[in-house]
Amino acid sequence: MIDPRSPDFKPIIETEDNSPNERAPREWTPAQGLLKGMAGCLIVGALIGAGWSMLTCKRPDALLFYVHEEPKVMLVLATIGALFGFGAAWILFACMHRLSRMVGRPCVAGVVIAMLLIVTARQIVVAVTGVSIDELNVTGWQWLAPRRFFISNVGVWVGMLTAIYLFHEGESFIDLFPSST
Repeated sequence: MIDPRSPDFKPIIETEDNSPNERAPREWTPAQGLLKGMAGCLIVGALIGAGWSMLTCKRPDALLFYVHEEPKVMLVLATIGALFGFGAAWILFACMHRLSRMVGRPCVAGVVIAMLLIVTARQIVVAVTGVSIDELNVTGWQWLAPRRFFISNVGVWVGMLTAIYLFHEGESFIDLFPSST
């Protein structure tokens, strides 16, 4: 270890022009930030979508919204979908904002694209694996029909829109509820 009190100690003062051979660190640009944020969202979205798809294949009657005789069942299914949509969008917004180091419409668009890919991937998995629900007469690729696509994910759309409304400008739960102290 070098002792600064020794007579042989010579401090090295670094300036920006010291070493022309070294590359200067790249400056942040919005395009680079958005690219990093979108890459992170797609990776996290793939993990979320894979887990959600596996759970849906195991318990489709609990994770796919459908019109049921009892309104309570529909309310529970819509609530589960809304909680998933809100939670997934919240995680994606956190990922996007932290990795891109910015907020704005491009970030919202990136999160919406990632959520649409997650929902589409789940619908494709449901169609390919032949998931069926006793109360519905839907099998195979009928799950991808536009009407069925929208109806079976109605809770997810509500949750996603709520998250977009709350987190589009980078707020967190802490910022939403100011303390009185």
